[in-house]
Amino acid sequence: MPAEDEFDYRPVGSRPAVDPAMRRIVLGAGGAAVLVIAIALAWGGFRAGGFGPPPEIAPPPGPLRVAPSDPGGLIVPGANEPIMSGAAASGPAVLSAAPAAPAVAQLDQDAGLPPPPAPPSVVLLGSAPDALGAETLWGGLAQKFSSQLAGKTPDFLPATAADGSKVWAVEVGGFATPAAAQAFCAPLLAAGATCRIMP
Repeated sequence: MPAEDEFDYRPVGSRPAVDPAMRRIVLGAGGAAVLVIAIALAWGGFRAGGFGPPPEIAPPPGPLRVAPSDPGGLIVPGANEPIMSGAAASGPAVLSAAPAAPAVAQLDQDAGLPPPPAPPSVVLLGSAPDALGAETLWGGLAQKFSSQLAGKTPDFLPATAADGSKVWAVEVGGFATPAAAQAFCAPLLAAGATCRIMP
């Protein structure tokens, strides 16, 4: 049989004793909460001129949004008509006119930027029905006008003639200005050769 000191006998209905330190903490926290609430109520009452009804917040003056006179974009027929009103559509959907292209050159001028350099000029020396014919044409010109064509590198490019036929053009580029291209063409034209400044 166990000894009597192994059991904790308590009378029925008795409650365990509360720790005095815990009691002080709880009472202190409750008192602090009550004090904060009282200060907040007093401060709010003084600032608002006393306790009374809540202040009214009026809407800002004027409309919040204003419809533009010309919204632009897609114009949908019947967009402003009530749904299922029975009214006929006012026409097919149309797009607004495209805006004008910006004048980039004018903007650059207003900003004080220098004008862009002109692309180098190109001259057309002739054409042939195929690439081999274009190379043969260049070989003949290089022999006949060796001093004028010295150091020039030709370009053989597919092109379309005035009558719509497909040809191979013989071109020489790298001229800084149209005047330089014209000076290059002058002796060739005087000798009866073809030399035309390309746009």
